[in-house]
Amino acid sequence: MTDSEMKAVLSRSVIEETSTSVRLHKGQEYQSGILPKAGGEQYREIVVGASSLVKGSVVGKDIIIESAEDINISKSEKAPGTEIQGSVNALGDVDIGKGVWIQGGIIALGLVKVQSYLTESDIPSHVLIEGGVSGSNVIIGDGVVILGPVVAHESIKIGNNVTIRDHVSAPDIELGDGCLIGGLQAQTKFKCGMLNTISASQILLPMDTTNIDVHSGIRSPYPACNSCPSDSVFETNSGIARKLACHLFAERKSNEIIAGPCDHWKKFPIEDVEQHLEGDKFRCVSLIPKTALNIRKYAEKATIWERGGES
Repeated sequence: MTDSEMKAVLSRSVIEETSTSVRLHKGQEYQSGILPKAGGEQYREIVVGASSLVKGSVVGKDIIIESAEDINISKSEKAPGTEIQGSVNALGDVDIGKGVWIQGGIIALGLVKVQSYLTESDIPSHVLIEGGVSGSNVIIGDGVVILGPVVAHESIKIGNNVTIRDHVSAPDIELGDGCLIGGLQAQTKFKCGMLNTISASQILLPMDTTNIDVHSGIRSPYPACNSCPSDSVFETNSGIARKLACHLFAERKSNEIIAGPCDHWKKFPIEDVEQHLEGDKFRCVSLIPKTALNIRKYAEKATIWERGGES
């Protein structure tokens, strides 16, 4: 068999392509992105098989990134999960499984659904997205980590113990328990569980207070955490980041999230409407005084949390 014939056989075994669909089989390594090469191919359905690696971005209509499986890639090495070394871009919906690492972001015109991380599993089940996530509606499962913003045209539903480094923005937002997010903009409806932290110094909530449902206080690191009584516990270069995910505020044991021993933390004054600044579309809620004139007085202590410990 010639080299070209061998490559053709390997290509057929790794990926199947038609005018309407692409399937990368499980446990494979694809040396480029899965991209349209001709007009109309951007409307193909794309499935990336379990524990495969795509060295580039993925572009199509509906895209499925399958959950990792227990697959050996050599006699002594197991596949670390399903990996996309680029972004995922869909003209339809996107479904992201467990054990997936996406090194870019996710942009879709339709629904984006990200499955939950499993804490007790021998199979890789982490879910890490290094960029932002955007869609018409977005559903984020438990334990997912997103290192960019999450934006939706209609709604965002976030599970428990989710970390989103940047802001979350949509007309309708539902937040589970024990989450850490960088900022919040909810225009028409907001529902929130327990033991959540928002690292911004201010959050934007619906003008209609009857559409705000917060089960317990949302922790604002500013100002109480600036004078943390347990500072000695966090005396490292990553002290700010560790305080944001503070185990003294909320403890995470398996899938359970319980209150920690700290009673020093402060909550956003969501119930105190007299302290809110009202605009055309949002009410601004902050522990920085409403009447503050010298913002520089508060800026340094407030914005260190928004940077998340990054210099």
